[in-house]
Parts: sequence; structure tokens; C-alpha cells
Amino acid sequence: MFLSAKHILLGSAAVLLSLPAMAAEENSLAGVAPPTHALVSCPGVPSVPMTADAEQALPLRLVATLSCGGDVAVLSDDEGYTARVRSSDGKEGYVARMYLLMGKSSVSSGAPAHPLVATAVNGVARWNAGAPGCDQFLSQGRLVESLTANGVTVQVSLQDTGWKLRASVAISNQTGASLAVLPSLITLDELLPNLRFLPAQNPARIAHAVNHQSFWTVATAEPSPSAVVLRKNGSATTQNLAYRPNAAPDYLSQRLVLASARNSAAREDSGDPLALALKAGSLAAQQKIAGVIWFARDAGARELSLRVPAGDLVFDFPLSFEAHK
Repeated sequence: MFLSAKHILLGSAAVLLSLPAMAAEENSLAGVAPPTHALVSCPGVPSVPMTADAEQALPLRLVATLSCGGDVAVLSDDEGYTARVRSSDGKEGYVARMYLLMGKSSVSSGAPAHPLVATAVNGVARWNAGAPGCDQFLSQGRLVESLTANGVTVQVSLQDTGWKLRASVAISNQTGASLAVLPSLITLDELLPNLRFLPAQNPARIAHAVNHQSFWTVATAEPSPSAVVLRKNGSATTQNLAYRPNAAPDYLSQRLVLASARNSAAREDSGDPLALALKAGSLAAQQKIAGVIWFARDAGARELSLRVPAGDLVFDFPLSFEAHK
């Protein structure tokens, strides 16, 4: 078939006119934004579940568990309860948005690949205000010290009942193995003004106390000055409660720790010390336990050390009471 010069020119013009459109289409395809990234943030626990369903119905259909500080690609996010993500090893599933720091990645933020944990020295992890793995918060009016190391979180609160010292202890096992809970090995030592061992009290004898004074609260211990760096603007305790870089969940359940003001009408006198006492046993992976231990009281005690063995470490909590005026 013979084509005139006119037809050839028209055909060439059509091709030339179509080139910008084709180029624009290619650019639009090539310019599709890659998935946004997010950091996995899970204070107090080493990992979060990624499930096959967006509702995360029970029992959970786990796809994987994501480590804190890990990087994930956000595939879809309608700002509901969960977002669909892809992990670094290519697995896809849904994660609760509360555990995602949107728009951040481990590369750009310099975030650690693992959650912040305390550093142990000679088998002892010591609580220090603001240090990695250390947190403090108020729970039902009680000041709680929380310490995480080696996949275990231990939380303590110490009250003076005017008769005994009452230690509330919670242990959360975030490791992949069982963990022995041995209340008999938990110790309380007075450091100042005298150096002495304060023996634990038999909860059966506490239970037979006529006045149930074991549930009163005269004073609550605060972090020892040796573990707190004072700042110019306000107390260290206030600042740490306002800003918690190592925020941990509250494992001290209200039903296990019955405490109130000594002269308050709301004082709990019906609690059973035997039921509240911390029990010995084996704590399975991802389980937690909380309970109470009573210790002998020294009215003049100022600086104390509460030590809780858990796993391969001893968790050391420095505590103090203000001097009576």
C-alpha cells in the first residue's frame, strides 16, 4: 500500500505527540511512593504480636513477633486499631498502631535494634533513675520502681505500716523459658543509719494479727538519693514521672496490693495476707506474678536495698524513707 508524504508526516506527528503522555505515565509509575516505615515501640516488653487478622481476635493467629526497635514497612493504615505491615524478613500482618512510631525508621532515627535494658555488673542489675531499662511511676498512689534486664521486668514498691515494712513485688517473664519465683530469696537490708538485715516475716503470723495493721500505710519509700541525680528545676522524682523514656506497664495489680492511708476510712482491713503473699513457683514465658512480702521494721531506717533474684540476675532497688520530724 502506497503512503503519501502527507500521511507519513501526520503519522510521525501523532507519534511525537504521544511521547510526552507515555513519558508521563512511565514517570508516574516510577514515582509511586515506597511504603512508609515505622519503628516498633513496646515499652516494658521485648516484642509485640503481628497477626493474620486486623481485629486481632482471641485466640491470636500469630504471623510473627516483632522485636522492639525493629523497622517495618507500613503497607496500609486507615488509622484504626491496627495497621498492615511488612517485617524486615518479608512477613506481612497486622500490628496494633499503639506499638508503631509512624514515619520513623531505625536507619534515620538511630534507634537501637533492641529494647533498652539495664546493664548488670557482676550479676547485679541496679535501679538508677533515668538509666536504660529503669522506670518509676505512681500506681494507686504508691511510687513504683521498675527494672528490666535479660528479658525480665521486676517492679517493687515499699511501704511502712508503722508495724512492719510491706514490699509489693511484681515479676514479668518476657523470656522464652520458664522462670523460678523464689520469695524466700528476696531480701531487704537497711543501709543507713545502720547496716543490718531485716528478716522477712511469715505471712501466716501476719494473718493472725488482730488489728490487720499490715495493710496500713504510714509512708511510702522513694528512690534512694544515691540512685537519683537531682536537677536544678524541680525534683528528680517529679521530672521522671512527667517524662518516662523507659516507660513500663504497671504489673502491680490493685487486687494484690491493698494499701491506703492509715487514718483513712477507705482502709482495707478485710484483706487476707496469705492470699496476697508472693507465691513460690515457676513462671512460664510471657507470664507475670505479683504479691506482697512483709519485713521486720526499723523505725529509724533511712536508706534500704530491696534485692529480688530472678533468672541469672539479682535486681537491686535502692529505696529511702524521709526522716521523721
